[in-house]
Amino acid sequence: MSSSYPVLPAPWEIPVDYKITKSPFPLSSGDLTVYDAAGRIAFRAIPGGASSTRRFMTLFDASAVPLFTVVHEKGDWKAFRGSISECKEKQEIFTTHNLSNSKFKTKIDVYLSERKFDDPKPSFRLTGNPFRRACTITKQDTLVAQTNLLYKLKKIVYSRRKFRLTVYPRNDPVLVLAMLVTFFGNYS
Repeated sequence: MSSSYPVLPAPWEIPVDYKITKSPFPLSSGDLTVYDAAGRIAFRAIPGGASSTRRFMTLFDASAVPLFTVVHEKGDWKAFRGSISECKEKQEIFTTHNLSNSKFKTKIDVYLSERKFDDPKPSFRLTGNPFRRACTITKQDTLVAQTNLLYKLKKIVYSRRKFRLTVYPRNDPVLVLAMLVTFFGNYS
């Protein structure tokens, strides 16, 4: 008896979960460490440039290769491929625009640099609550990724330093992480 559909879904059709840990401020100035489902380090975002005019975070893979640098200047975030020293030479990947920014509700529009200039629609929208580590990333009406705190049964107080990221199928986790850096970058 043969079936016309696969018994197991293809690997790219399954959402991927990551656990993100935000280091406490006094120890390492707020870097993010991203673990895969097996508990291995998958990515790390390390801040730099703490001046009031320019801040940046660089996203590294598990072997410490810089993937993206996200730079905050004049109220906007811009993402570039590679390290901060390569930003001037590299093409911009995306820019952000804050629609609303508060402790309890934040909306950010993300514009990919490859989009057409006459298209006013954002490529992605990030909405949520940075204080609760809750963020939903959508592309038009499609859910791309979401974050939430790691809740445990019978536990009353939850740590805001540990939260989960779920990246839905056919989406780039590195691009999603770069967008999350802009979402959580304004709020510790």
